[in-house]
Amino acid sequence: MAKLKVFTFPDLVLKQVAKPIQRVEKSYFKLADDMLETMYAHPGVGLAANQVGILERILVLDTDYKLEDLPEGEELPPNAEVISGKIVSLQKPRILINPKIIHKEGSIIYCEGCLSVPEFQHDVKRSEKVIVQYQDINGLSKELSAEGLMAVCIQHEIDHLDGKLFVDRLSPLKKEMVKKKLIEARKLAEADEDEL
Repeated sequence: MAKLKVFTFPDLVLKQVAKPIQRVEKSYFKLADDMLETMYAHPGVGLAANQVGILERILVLDTDYKLEDLPEGEELPPNAEVISGKIVSLQKPRILINPKIIHKEGSIIYCEGCLSVPEFQHDVKRSEKVIVQYQDINGLSKELSAEGLMAVCIQHEIDHLDGKLFVDRLSPLKKEMVKKKLIEARKLAEADEDEL
């Protein structure tokens, strides 16, 4: 597995619509593994291919995992990995290929964050329950019913595949403020790198 570069707002790749995957091939196993490692390392609960510069309709998510330090002398628990020096207790990592929401119900306001919009969170209105059709990593057609955080995460990641960020749901003024803040933070980070 390898950690991938996560693109951040306002990188243009985040505004592009990902293309459907015509055939699920073995290469997607490695991509999904790399995306999961990247997601856990940041840490996040979801990651869409657009965020790592790949314009294909695949996303990964795990809304149940736990991130903790490994106490000295203790063995790694089952169903866990060490990623970036932390124990990641994997619960239900999911890989959704060509996801499509076929049913929405209710509404929920959720304070969302995003690996592509670092250090910014905001309340976003989403559907409380969703049913999503998708293909799994073996190319099999599946349906998933989700509610709460899982439903929010699915909607957030599908937005990415459609070239939308959660900040696109904010007022134009607030969105512009976030954009300026992130551009300034990027300039400072690049200046620090140049000094090294």
